[in-house]
Amino acid sequence: MSDYELKNYKEGIEEAQAELGTKVTKDWTNFGQSDAAALKNAYSREGFDPETRHYAFKDGELVGFLVSRILPDAEDGIKRATFDFPLVKEGHEKAGEMLYEKAITTLKDKGVTIADVRVLEGWKGTTELAEKHGFKKDAIRFIHLKSSLDKLQPKEHTEKFEKADPERDKEQIVKLYIEQYNLTQEQAEANFNGIINPPEGNYYYQPILREGEKIISRGLLYIPKDPKDATFRLLSNELTKYFDAYLANIIPVATEKGSENFELYLAGPTLEHLDFLKSYGFSVVNEVFTFTKEI
Repeated sequence: MSDYELKNYKEGIEEAQAELGTKVTKDWTNFGQSDAAALKNAYSREGFDPETRHYAFKDGELVGFLVSRILPDAEDGIKRATFDFPLVKEGHEKAGEMLYEKAITTLKDKGVTIADVRVLEGWKGTTELAEKHGFKKDAIRFIHLKSSLDKLQPKEHTEKFEKADPERDKEQIVKLYIEQYNLTQEQAEANFNGIINPPEGNYYYQPILREGEKIISRGLLYIPKDPKDATFRLLSNELTKYFDAYLANIIPVATEKGSENFELYLAGPTLEHLDFLKSYGFSVVNEVFTFTKEI
């Protein structure tokens, strides 16, 4: 009989999940464990299925977990799901095997026939697990790009981004969150507050472009405690149209904060911008692939 107890998600596990995920992946490249606040936000959204989050306990202590998600119905009628291999404490590999089997059984019971998993050489053990369980490389999931700030030269432009005003612009920005990221009003406001009141030592800069009083484009720059590598998000709308004005606005901010590099991530529809970004001096650091299997 196993010493491990498996449970599905219940409210209150987020702190332990975030702490364990951070410890397990501390030496991984290009893996970002969501903090407890982000997990609570995600797990409170409409449509969240607690039966797709699995946790392993030993003597009451969380020692591993697995996150999966059933994707919206596709036109071909095939039900698909995506997940990550279990994150478990060292010495508890058996719990990882149990979590994997539990997740696959659950997905099959819910009608899923094809599952995919994210795999990267820098995510320790994921390549080996994909091979062990018969997953095959399918497609690029996301690409990590980086460029030194001194290589980036914005082209001529007429638009002018400016720093968002938390009071004046809140209503419009929250509305953009709702429209672009499918958030509820409550989630959008929580996201806004998290950006204007970041954890100590972290810095967010939210530039906007106005057309009269209307915000027509919005970006986001994140500078961590160690400011060397700043992360910025691509503009949600008309990337190529406003990119030079956006870049010209955020380079001085990042430089002032002590950043040396910009990094960003492409996934889904934004992958089509790879050549465009390479033309500005960005180069590929890593590629994360989707491995797929019929279950």
